Amino acid sequence: MHRLIPLLFLITTLTLSAQEKELKTWTFYSEKDTVKQIVTIPHTWNANDAFDDEPGYWRGKGFYTKEIFIEDVSKKYFLHFNGANQVTKVWVNGRFAGEHIGGYTAFDIDITAFLVKGKNALKVGVDNSHNETIPPLDADFTFYGGIYRQVFLVEENSIHFDKKYGTDAIKIDAELDENFNGQLKVSGAIFNDESQKCVVKISIPELNKSISIKKITNDFLNEIIVDSPKLWSPNNPQLYEVNIEIFRKNKLIDSYKHKIGFRKIEAATNGFKLNGKPVKLVGVNRHQDLEGYGNAVPVKKQIQDLVMIKEMGANFLRLAHYPQDKEIYKAADSLGLILWSEIPVVNKVPFTADYEDYKINSLRMQQEHIAQNYNHPSLVFVGYMNEIFLRMVFDKPEEQTKQKIIKNTLELAKELENLTRKEAPNHISVMALHGNQMYNETGIADVPMVIGWNLYYGWYGGRINELGGFLDDEFTKYPQRPLIISEYGVGADVRIHNDNPKRFDFSEEYQFEYHPGYYKQVDERDFVIGMAAWNFADFGSEFRGDAMPHINQKGLVNFDRTPKNIFHWYKAALKPNKKMGQFFKGLQKYIADDNEKEVKIITNQKVILKDNYGYRTELKPFNNLVSYYANLIEGKNVFELYDETGKILDSLQIHYYKPDLRKIDELAVNFGTESYFKDSYDRIWVPLKEVSIINIKGEVKNSNTSTNIKETVDDPLYQSSVSDIEEIYIDVPKGSYEITIKLSKHGKNSALVYELSKEQNSIESGETINTLLINENPINIPHLEPFSKTDLKLTIDVDLGILIRSPKGKFSVSGILLKKKK
Repeated sequence: MHRLIPLLFLITTLTLSAQEKELKTWTFYSEKDTVKQIVTIPHTWNANDAFDDEPGYWRGKGFYTKEIFIEDVSKKYFLHFNGANQVTKVWVNGRFAGEHIGGYTAFDIDITAFLVKGKNALKVGVDNSHNETIPPLDADFTFYGGIYRQVFLVEENSIHFDKKYGTDAIKIDAELDENFNGQLKVSGAIFNDESQKCVVKISIPELNKSISIKKITNDFLNEIIVDSPKLWSPNNPQLYEVNIEIFRKNKLIDSYKHKIGFRKIEAATNGFKLNGKPVKLVGVNRHQDLEGYGNAVPVKKQIQDLVMIKEMGANFLRLAHYPQDKEIYKAADSLGLILWSEIPVVNKVPFTADYEDYKINSLRMQQEHIAQNYNHPSLVFVGYMNEIFLRMVFDKPEEQTKQKIIKNTLELAKELENLTRKEAPNHISVMALHGNQMYNETGIADVPMVIGWNLYYGWYGGRINELGGFLDDEFTKYPQRPLIISEYGVGADVRIHNDNPKRFDFSEEYQFEYHPGYYKQVDERDFVIGMAAWNFADFGSEFRGDAMPHINQKGLVNFDRTPKNIFHWYKAALKPNKKMGQFFKGLQKYIADDNEKEVKIITNQKVILKDNYGYRTELKPFNNLVSYYANLIEGKNVFELYDETGKILDSLQIHYYKPDLRKIDELAVNFGTESYFKDSYDRIWVPLKEVSIINIKGEVKNSNTSTNIKETVDDPLYQSSVSDIEEIYIDVPKGSYEITIKLSKHGKNSALVYELSKEQNSIESGETINTLLINENPINIPHLEPFSKTDLKLTIDVDLGILIRSPKGKFSVSGILLKKKK
């Protein structure tokens, strides 16, 4: 009997069968490394190599082996995988039992016919190699390999709920009529080879509602009327447990339990309505990986993400760009998060002979996606494509190829739309587009019920305030088309700070300008039904360089889930009734010639700021922000924040120093950037413009790259430099100094498909000189390959400052560290 029992968890109810045994420990080896090792599922072989300096990460075949013991061979047995990427094959006792294609949906392999009483040998092969017939073909995230979600051995009776598309074949619709009375429709299928007559009982215990359907052999369909049920919504996620049981001769044979919610949804150009009331959808996108785990993240840690998202005040979550673990949907039900869930048809569709198999796999993925998640009240938007013309726009193929791509993509979109509307009634079909008119011109934007625009004005191109104009133009052209902003965001590195932030500086300050700007423009437009920030958390994207290579840093929280400042701003904006106030937390040390410093405050209420001089100032926020300019004294500066009742809310310390080695013992200067940077030694690197004691001669220019610099974790220090330097003079007092000169060699940045309008760097820095003179003391420069670095160190006695020059021409520098020697 397939009984469901609860696991201990306070937020959401997880259910497992009493006859489901989790298979945690396996022996693993791969084509790349044939040495066998013991691993615990969830497991991926890319948790480390997707983040190293070597380009690419290993994609191939891994193998898992295990012995299981079977007592009763009269039962039916399945291996149930919650997810394995991306082609999985199963052998039992040396015989091939079945396979599954696709990396992000659950699946069952029937192993009954291959088992013997006693010990049985399992072998599972998983292959994450690139395959032109399997989505995704190309995307801005890492395709981690392995059995990265849980796997179970499931024991069933000879009569049980049929298994289709990776789940029990049961569909539940909790509908509402115009008077908000409920109608619970339940349909399902029974595996019953001998066509024995059974009874199916459907009940809602909390409502004392039940019906019995007699003389059932296979399929069943019935409904329960519920007068004025409590409705499911983000503010009140009311759930009812539905029990569905199979009886044979008054004996319970199988059971299925699921939490359901009654809700009515509508998406129109005057907004999104839930249960007849307008709701502005504001939330985030989410990738499933986590620092140190890749995609092999324990379920409890994944659910903590949703708890944080809800605590932030969000009511909307897009699961980008693939179906996620089944417990994510259960948690969203319990927490009250409206979901957009989609299959990974991302960036492109094949135009070659692979297209037909690709289409078959895509359609099956959507069938599995819907079947496995349909019964969840949180699932509202069902998607199937993301930026599907992006690769074509970037690659600029010949016209004949372009037309073939468009033809295949349109055909697939229409077939996926038809499938989605048929299999997911009472849901809303959706597609995400990048900001290009190709989607309107081809007509693909007219296929789904709702369009999502992925818009990055102010990052990859344009200005933050251009968002509103784009939205207005789209609404004018297509007044009957509901739209969501399905992605928006900027990269932000908590180590980088800039008082005058600008596009692509990766400072938290720029992220702090960007998100409030977008939020305000969307909030002013009722025809935009919602917005989902990209991304909840930083995530792995192996091919990226950026400030932290191999990681897309657009998260509101870091890869390890520690919040960035912008996370707290959303909390203030989305939970106005929960009064809060806190300082923007930047660098505690501020080094500059000018002592004026902006102090930012995140608050949704009037606050009182007590400054370093003891003065109290009442401040009123605009868009949940306060900006205050303080004149710092040298040394420690303390600021305190109070509410109107005098309760202290937060405090802030800033240690201010002038960049003068007469007063401080160490000075680190970063060249070619206007940002401050905190390195892996907690040292603050000051931008050159803030340091008047350094003078440079030459027709210099800045060189910047967003490419990975090898053999360092302090990439931002070396990703900028000043080139064409003739000489550097540093005004320091007499003494002994340790000087470290940091050099890097840049090449031409390779364009990324996502950066369609980003300017590309064409400067080669790190000139081919082999010696520098520091007060005429020679120091050799090793040969540098593109995107590599070196540190030159020398200790000298100084009388009249430090002069750095090259005896053979111009040179470039990324940073200089000066330390006084005692």
